[in-house]
Amino acid sequence: MRISSLYRKMNAVALINELGSVAAAMENNPAFKNGVPQGVSSAAALLTAREKVRFTHEAASTHDSVKIKERKAAEGEAVKHLDSVAAFYQLAAVSDPNVLLYTGFTPAPTRKGEPLLSMPQGLAIYQGPVLGSAAVTVNHLQGVMLWELQVAEGDLSLERNWRPHIFTVGDPMIINGLTVEREHGFRVRGYNRAGAGPWSPPVTFTPK
Repeated sequence: MRISSLYRKMNAVALINELGSVAAAMENNPAFKNGVPQGVSSAAALLTAREKVRFTHEAASTHDSVKIKERKAAEGEAVKHLDSVAAFYQLAAVSDPNVLLYTGFTPAPTRKGEPLLSMPQGLAIYQGPVLGSAAVTVNHLQGVMLWELQVAEGDLSLERNWRPHIFTVGDPMIINGLTVEREHGFRVRGYNRAGAGPWSPPVTFTPK
């Protein structure tokens, strides 16, 4: 299993989303449990690159040739950041293949013979054990190795509002630190060696 390099062919909007997704995944991936090695871009560097791509993309909407050149330069810089993270994941996977199960990179199309995961069913949210927490359950899905649970506060249509949490199959899915008496959105998808499956429909819950 290798990391997809689809980000190299993405337009500016897709690249902005990719940078955010990869940066969020770095916070939970075991490859970075001892920090970010020298020469590998940090999550903060990816988010800075994302904002630069966003800014230059908006500026280039005027079709000014100078602004378009600046946007292309920002996109090239962003790809270099993603390259450094992708290369480190591949190196880390030699000793721990599980680091490739959740990287935030858009997966390549599934190869023949690798089963596609179906949409998770039965997502349910309950009041958690402490103030501002939630307990989450979902029906068993054959072949799932990891669950990615995302929680959003505010406008659920904005991708930047969703925050990822990773759980190994069998571990209780407990989310802490939620805003009390504020409605949150929850969605979940599974991962197997073919990559990520589809998201479940969002479910809302207001923690107490």
